[in-house]
Amino acid sequence: MIKHMRHIEMHVVESLHDFSLAEIAGLDVYEEETCEECFEKVGELELKFIPFVVLLDEESEWIVCMECAKPVL
Repeated sequence: MIKHMRHIEMHVVESLHDFSLAEIAGLDVYEEETCEECFEKVGELELKFIPFVVLLDEESEWIVCMECAKPVL
């Protein structure tokens, strides 16, 4: 019997426009982030935008690059 199911929210940030929407929505994102799985840089890097995913649960918020998020996307 399941007593508690974990809820994880996922926001895909694929462009600067998505980045702006994430900020408006109150997500804690910065222009340059680091993937918490592989430690690659994501976000706005030297005039290039590297997409990423923001994951949230009841306690935490973390950043994952698109490659590391690929299995669930």
